[in-house]
Amino acid sequence: MSKIDKYLSDFDDYELAFFAKYKLDTYLKNSQEKIKKILFKRGLTEYRIEQLIEENPKSKLIDEKERCPRCYSNKIRKDKVKYTNESSGGSFGILIKAYNSNNEKVTYKNEVICNVCGFWLKDPNNEKPKMNITRLMSRFLTKIRGIK
Repeated sequence: MSKIDKYLSDFDDYELAFFAKYKLDTYLKNSQEKIKKILFKRGLTEYRIEQLIEENPKSKLIDEKERCPRCYSNKIRKDKVKYTNESSGGSFGILIKAYNSNNEKVTYKNEVICNVCGFWLKDPNNEKPKMNITRLMSRFLTKIRGIK
């Protein structure tokens, strides 16, 4: 069993549908082909994926588990990351950052990401990858600004 098979075997059909919609394109072509075979074996066509996403019963769950607001999975990853965004606190934040760097003090915060659909629940350093449309618009505006 490959790593991809093992990883996706823990996903129910609803989670796999969200994974296919939001994360499939983030994998290399070879891995995408393996994932598509898994989707096919589980009967998840494009139509079925959209159906599962629309009817997701987990959206109605009320429990104490931390869940992703997009896919409602509780497969959440928390990574401790070096907090580098104190400057968002204005002048006071800049002073804290300068003090910490002079005293070699490192602050860590949790970065919280859904393992199923890739949604970022907490992003302390504002490093969340930009959506494709945002990147395209940014390139477009840069080119327009360059034309005078």
